[in-house]
Amino acid sequence: MKLYSNINIIFTVWLASLLLISYLGFSTLPHSGKFSNDFLSSFSNWDGGHFLAIAQKGYQENFQYAFFPFYPMVIKTLTQFTNNFLLSGVLISLLSFYFGLQILYKLIILDFDKKIALKIIAALAFFPTSFYFLTAYSEGLFFLLVVLTFYFLRTNKLFLATIFAVLVSGTRLAGLAVVLALILEVQLTRGINKKNWFVLFSPLGFLAYVWFLYNQTSDPFYFLTAERYWQRELVVPIFGFWDTIKNVTTPNFLTSHFNPVLDLLFAIFGLGLAIRSFRFLPISYSVYAFVSIALPLFTPTLSSIPRFLLPIFPIFILLGLIKSQFLNLFYPVITLMLLSIFTVLFFNGFWVA
Repeated sequence: MKLYSNINIIFTVWLASLLLISYLGFSTLPHSGKFSNDFLSSFSNWDGGHFLAIAQKGYQENFQYAFFPFYPMVIKTLTQFTNNFLLSGVLISLLSFYFGLQILYKLIILDFDKKIALKIIAALAFFPTSFYFLTAYSEGLFFLLVVLTFYFLRTNKLFLATIFAVLVSGTRLAGLAVVLALILEVQLTRGINKKNWFVLFSPLGFLAYVWFLYNQTSDPFYFLTAERYWQRELVVPIFGFWDTIKNVTTPNFLTSHFNPVLDLLFAIFGLGLAIRSFRFLPISYSVYAFVSIALPLFTPTLSSIPRFLLPIFPIFILLGLIKSQFLNLFYPVITLMLLSIFTVLFFNGFWVA
């Protein structure tokens, strides 16, 4: 695979900056006290610890079934060579992000010039929650599998697209948005026929997890039950927005409800761009973006949406197409500031997304 030097520079600057910011913040600023005071351990704060626990011992607690299995499986496999679960988790994230950027660049230049492509790559790399690509979270692997699926879809290599769609559907529930986009694109542009019928097997990763849950718990959709431990039971989408708006209207929202405010702003930002994508991008991109944003809106809380936006590459394509000089200056200033703050908060044990 051809590697692009400009992307290497962006990735190197991103990695060096986040390592420096996270270490300086960890060394000099207060911690939450919820996790170890070891800097290296902070790479698995919050959900990262659950991914590592599943990789080590399997599903030991009911709430862990909310985490899909493919990322822990890859961690466990790599650990046979590294002998360190945390190192494996972080390496998978970093390598996935690096190669994901390379594939995304190749995907973008199918439609746009190289200057716009690099602008899109930079918009993603320095998004306020991009530090998750540096941690033991599934974001990096999921991102790589998503862009591989779409790249092979766009280059008419449907068998490879299907293989990566199978893997992505076993990595996160949002992988079903990729599956839907793939099947819809094939149906609309070629029609499902005897030459491409295998795309219908793209949700096989999800179905394998459903079968596993049935054997373990007698409930094939137990991951939905497990989501309740994380305040993610199904509700009408407006409820999450309404609860957050109520928090915003309280007198002390900046101190006691700051996270929900950010969640609301990021949700509006992502949903707006996803809807706008139907005017400017291929239908498969727009369907993927819209369904990915819509899924977390069916829960009582908008928590984690700033992180969920990371793998939704179509919204970053739209950001790269912005021509306003003011917005092109304003966006980097705001995102770099938020990225620095969020990185320090996460590594110091505070909840971000």
